[in-house]
Amino acid sequence: MKILIIGGSRFLGPIIIKKLLEKGHEVTVFNRGRTQDSYDDVNFIKGDRNDGFPISEKFDVVIDMCAYFAEHTQRAMEDLNFDFFIHMSTAASYKKSQSFPLTEESPLGPWPLWGEYNEGKVQCEKVLEDSGIEYASIRPVYILGANNSLDREHFIYSRIKQGIPLVLPGDGKASVHFVFAEDVADCIMLLAEKKLPGAYNCACDDPITLNDLVMEMGKLVGQDPIINYNPEADGENFNISEFPFANETFVCSNEKFRKLGIKFTPLIAGLKEDYKNYYSRI
Repeated sequence: MKILIIGGSRFLGPIIIKKLLEKGHEVTVFNRGRTQDSYDDVNFIKGDRNDGFPISEKFDVVIDMCAYFAEHTQRAMEDLNFDFFIHMSTAASYKKSQSFPLTEESPLGPWPLWGEYNEGKVQCEKVLEDSGIEYASIRPVYILGANNSLDREHFIYSRIKQGIPLVLPGDGKASVHFVFAEDVADCIMLLAEKKLPGAYNCACDDPITLNDLVMEMGKLVGQDPIINYNPEADGENFNISEFPFANETFVCSNEKFRKLGIKFTPLIAGLKEDYKNYYSRI
């Protein structure tokens, strides 16, 4: 298959590219080249999506990793020639709810915790819904993995190792879902190769509280974490400079992908593997 990836220069992108190449697909990458301006065995096109896509080639699948506003998605659909479109969405596009787990049928809409990120991703999904094209939206929860481009695991491990207190938002008791980058990439591969339309949540089987997450990570380090709490940072008052995850329930059903044969990495096993192979050394 001929596949175009928009963005894809950091963290999740290289994992997807590697998996696509291993399966023998012909891969083109379009991005600004700020992180990487050459790829082995990949056709790289340097450009800024805000200036349009000067690409006449037709693709079997377009994987858009970096659409954050309606205009991004609309321009990609107008400029590119393709059979199937995959939008990297987010579970943060759901409307704030008191009913969990969130399913693909849960309504999209405002969730104050996520601010403009939520608003933009909801707009992108609306554009796709109204477009009439064949597409899939993948909605991952918090993504973890080696070499995370966001300061998540490293933030926690480094403070545990140095004996620096971790300041958890609220009481740290909210149940939160995570997923590993390798699993997200496998899900995207499945959607691309089978051209499966629709929305798909992407999450591990086992949610965990923030308190328990930190304690489990402390076990991997071999050191008891020092935990403090900031009641003022509860819910949408979350302060990302104090802790990388909010104390707000964030749990999604992954049944749709599991029925398609995806086996998600158990959270504790995945943390252990990534710590052993990566985070223990940085």
